[in-house]
Amino acid sequence: MTHTRFDLHLHSALSACAENTLSPRQIIACAVHAKLDMIAITDHNASNHATLASRLGQDCGLTVVPGMEVTTREEVHVLALFTELTGLQALQETVDNALPEAANDTEHFGWQVVYDEDDEIVDVDERLRQIGTDLGIDDLTGHIRDFGGVAIPAHVYRARNSLTSQLGFVNPDGDYDAVEVTARTWGREGLQLGNTIGGFPVLAGSDSHFVEDIGRFALEIPDHVSTVPQLLGVLRNLVEA
Repeated sequence: MTHTRFDLHLHSALSACAENTLSPRQIIACAVHAKLDMIAITDHNASNHATLASRLGQDCGLTVVPGMEVTTREEVHVLALFTELTGLQALQETVDNALPEAANDTEHFGWQVVYDEDDEIVDVDERLRQIGTDLGIDDLTGHIRDFGGVAIPAHVYRARNSLTSQLGFVNPDGDYDAVEVTARTWGREGLQLGNTIGGFPVLAGSDSHFVEDIGRFALEIPDHVSTVPQLLGVLRNLVEA
């Protein structure tokens, strides 16, 4: 039977809160070793590794979904996932325009490191990205859809930066494609693909920030897919079954 093992929530060294050695090449090597078929690198308000990661993934048969974890005005984290890099690039411009013109505080947040294909550090992003943008959640999801992406509120039951912590509940009228819970919640609650929260298909990701976390958690669907819309189609079919 064909299948797809996936993890749509990983961070690279471009996220200030992640390990500085987490280059795209290292992430992809770990994902391949863990027999993952599809991943998304979702850095905080940043996507500078997306083009390189997509190319490196193609070289080893791994689907790397263009993605970002955007922080809204309400301080809610939302995964924005795309089929094409152009959609992510359009969102990045929107996010950059919605961030304050402030420098990153490396002592408080950490470094935002950019790698090249040879695993060499080639830049440090000095823009403050570990904060909320000036995009409300409804505006953000609208932009994601306009640019051809899907919007998935992240870790919706977490005590901070989630729908429930910031807004109090999962709005069933929200313009979301799915919602995400943490790997811990997934296991503790005995959740399965095909379950819903607030009427939305639920999935989980590792939210990996360290190299040893990559591959420790993944979900698997009984189908071969190569894009997130295809994956969501399978999830919806499981919900309806």
